[in-house]
Amino acid sequence: MSVRELYANVYEATLDSGLRILVEEVPQSRSVSVGFWIRAGSREDPNDRPGLSHFLEHLAFKGTPSRDAREISEAIDAIGGHINAATAKEATFYYADVPADGLETALRILADIVFNPRLAASDVDLERNVVLEEIRGHEDDPDQTAYDLFCAEVWEHEHPYARPVIGTLDSISAASVEDLRAFHSMYYRPVNVVLVVCGAVRASEVASIAKSCTPAKAAVSTSVLERIPPCFRSSTQHHEQPTALSHIYIGTQAPSGVEDDRIPLEVVNSILGDGSSSRLFRSIRETRGLAYAISSYISGFSDAGLWLTYAGVAPANVGTVVELIQAEFARIVSEPLPEDELELAKSKLRGHLILGMETNAHRASRLANAALMRRKLLSPDDLLQKLNAVTVESAHEVLLKYMHLNALNIATIGPS
Repeated sequence: MSVRELYANVYEATLDSGLRILVEEVPQSRSVSVGFWIRAGSREDPNDRPGLSHFLEHLAFKGTPSRDAREISEAIDAIGGHINAATAKEATFYYADVPADGLETALRILADIVFNPRLAASDVDLERNVVLEEIRGHEDDPDQTAYDLFCAEVWEHEHPYARPVIGTLDSISAASVEDLRAFHSMYYRPVNVVLVVCGAVRASEVASIAKSCTPAKAAVSTSVLERIPPCFRSSTQHHEQPTALSHIYIGTQAPSGVEDDRIPLEVVNSILGDGSSSRLFRSIRETRGLAYAISSYISGFSDAGLWLTYAGVAPANVGTVVELIQAEFARIVSEPLPEDELELAKSKLRGHLILGMETNAHRASRLANAALMRRKLLSPDDLLQKLNAVTVESAHEVLLKYMHLNALNIATIGPS
């Protein structure tokens, strides 16, 4: 096993099992962020078992053959660390933030719960109730249910993106220990996992510890699991809900997380709806006082993207705000982007990148996301160079490529 430098202070190694390791050495830090990212999220859930990947994430913390749940939490508490996990559309990740001298403890515990969860029938029945309560709380949250309703309409042919990550009451009630074990066996293979460690560490030390506590051999099949790309659907829908606030979602296509277009489009999005200096915020909240929350952002997946605008408004103002948002869309498409707005957006994004690099957890997440998407790992300096290279012309070109005013997906959720 060899460790090679990708760029300054960032190293890569691949174990015989297929496990990819990425390490960023941050000598000035006194802590470490350790995480295992699995290329399997709600997108991989069986059609009749949505929420299975999230359920498995819960169960991993119930114990392994060598550690029970209490021993896991006490071992992390003993070094003053923090351990958690999360499930997303395309990945599940288990992570810990610990003082530098807690590296080996955190890495061995995370490797154990990722690759050797006990998955006992008694644990499944017990944790099922916890997940069901989480789903009930999710369904009681108007913001969450509104977003779920939008997602259900924006992707064609009942694509897995359309399903809530958390699952449903029926699917979790029906999930069996055999379902969970089969899912773990299918996706939690070293070749489908990335280990990322950032902080006060040495790459060679991380690789050595990982080799000793993760599966030694590759699975019989090491083929990469294929995914079916989603298709964006344009439509206009209203979902009646007895809420005090109406929710507006307007979506259009965006580049995937691996396309070069994502950087100039992020600049355009910053002008349109990212923060209090954006056009949507100034027009709808500051000038007219029609919304407390209004913003736009881009979600880049491995093979698709979504450019989403959201507003929460009084029911009586829904029609007016939808028209104002569409007017801002039309203006940004038809008028040249002013140089001063472009430079402000670039400066804002530049600052966000620099500030994010101040935390090991952000560094780890940045490396992991690129690795899971099989995107080339760029140094912060490379990213800043690409950001600085965005011009009025290149930003407008990518804007016209993705902002199609006659092919929007508009969903309103609230009273009739």
